[in-house]
Amino acid sequence: MIEKQLIDRIQNAIDYIEEHLYEKIKIEDIAKTAYMSQSTFYIIFSNILGTTVKDYIRKRRLSLSAYDLVKSNMNILEIALKYQYCTYESYSRAFKKLFGVSPKKYRSKNLYINVFPKINLTYQNLNGGIDVINKEMNKDIIINKINSINSGFILDIDIDHFQQINEKYGFNIGDKVLIEVSERIKNVLNKHKLNVDVTRINADEFVVIIKDKPKEFIEKISSGIINIMTKEFVFDEITLNVTVSIGISSFTVGCNDEEVIKSVKEAMILAKKSGRNQYKLI
Repeated sequence: MIEKQLIDRIQNAIDYIEEHLYEKIKIEDIAKTAYMSQSTFYIIFSNILGTTVKDYIRKRRLSLSAYDLVKSNMNILEIALKYQYCTYESYSRAFKKLFGVSPKKYRSKNLYINVFPKINLTYQNLNGGIDVINKEMNKDIIINKINSINSGFILDIDIDHFQQINEKYGFNIGDKVLIEVSERIKNVLNKHKLNVDVTRINADEFVVIIKDKPKEFIEKISSGIINIMTKEFVFDEITLNVTVSIGISSFTVGCNDEEVIKSVKEAMILAKKSGRNQYKLI
């Protein structure tokens, strides 16, 4: 059984990392915030988050640096140094390994999506004594958007069989699938002149919130997202076929935000149960 106190300690470590991403971080100092030895911390962090602490730091820094590439006028060396890379070359290698393109190429695409956001852990003890750890991403952002819009639709876009992709090809390919899927979604939105965010909320899920559009338009967008995934995903010698399942739910001002999130999740699950590679609106 996993105790809530243990989850809180790992969350303290995550919070410490987030506060020091622009500085040199010692694993020893992170472990201290969790009141653990380094060796114990390494194991527990990896078991709970499914990634090593070093990988978490690397992805968070590179994700934030991607934002700076698109949204700031800083030169690439300045960005490299900001995120604790000693040289342009070391930063460029690390960036290309994760995103598949050089920082210069990424900047020229002018397409930023926060694919590797901060993780917030929550703990539940269900009936029967089953411990559940939720790894939430950007939930506060989604809730704020729902509450700031009079009426709209929320899309929950889930990558089909994502766990199998990670198991068969490794997490590096899984990361590239996340990046490519989110960029394809964004391309569909841009094609329809929608200046809205693609927000990752879970390991294999993205949310899109669209306001002031009719149901028929939302269904057209959803079909476009499904269709754009039909083109093969190619990463060096690896070629994949990837599909998504989409849940859609409408909301209006005054709706309970938790109920909106629950409703669109149910719609996404219904799409999966109906055979995947489709959308369902409830």
